[in-house]
Amino acid sequence: CERGLSSARPPEQPRSRRPRAHKMARNEEKAQSMLNRYLAMKNEEAGAGPRKRPALASQENSLPNAEKWRAQVLREIGRKVTKIQNDSLGEFVIRDLNDEINKLIREKRHWERRILELGGARYGRDEATDDRGVEVHGGKGYKYFGAARNLKGVRELLQPDKPSAVKRTRAELYRGVDADYYGYRDDEDGQLEPLEAAAEARQLEAAKEEWHGEAKGALESGKVAELNPGAYETYVPVPTQEQVQAQLLEEKKKALLKKYA
Repeated sequence: CERGLSSARPPEQPRSRRPRAHKMARNEEKAQSMLNRYLAMKNEEAGAGPRKRPALASQENSLPNAEKWRAQVLREIGRKVTKIQNDSLGEFVIRDLNDEINKLIREKRHWERRILELGGARYGRDEATDDRGVEVHGGKGYKYFGAARNLKGVRELLQPDKPSAVKRTRAELYRGVDADYYGYRDDEDGQLEPLEAAAEARQLEAAKEEWHGEAKGALESGKVAELNPGAYETYVPVPTQEQVQAQLLEEKKKALLKKYA
C-alpha cells in the first residue's frame, strides 16, 4: 500500500493564466498588410511598382523587361505542358489547355522578335516546347501536346497516311517496251512452232467432228435433204467451158479490129 501511494502522481496545480499577446500581434499584421497594399498602390500609380505583362510585345521598349516577359511566358508554357499530360482532366479542359499553350507559343515568338528589334539576342528553336508538340499536316503551326494527341478526331489526324502507289509516267512505261513485249522473238527457241501445230490440229479435228455431228443431226431431223445432183433442175442456161472460151476469143477479136480499123 505504501509503494502504491509513493508511485502515484501528485495532483496537478492549476496553471496561471498569462496575458494573450497574439491579439496585439494580429492587429500589427493587419496594419502592416494595409500599409503594404497602400504602398503598392502608390508605386503602381507612380510607375515604379510591379507591372503586368503588356498585351502587345511592341508596347515594350526596354530590352531587360522584354527578356523578363519572355522568361515568364516560358514558365507558363512549362506549367501548362506539364499539366496537360494528365489524361483524366477531361476533353474540354484538355482542349482549352492545348489552345492556351499554342497561344503562349505565339506570344513567345512575338517577344523574341521584339527582343531582336531592341538589339537583343536571336533565340532559336526551343526544344523544351516545340519538340513536345505534334503538328498536323496543314495545321498552320497548331500543335497538340500531351493528352490532346489522344483526343477523338486528333488521333486519326496524327496517324501516318498509307503509302499510295506511285504512278509511273509514260516515258517510264516505254522503257520496258522492247521486242519481247510484242512477242517478236517467241519462236526463235524452236519450241513454239510444234506447240502451235499440235494445237491447230486439235482445233481442226474438233471443228470437223462438230460439223459432222451437226450435219448428221440435221439430216436425221429432216431439216436438210441429202445431196443428190440429179434432184435439182435449173431454169437458167449455164454455158459450158468451151462456150465461155469462144466468147472470150470473140471479144478479143472485136477489140483488135476496133483498135486497128
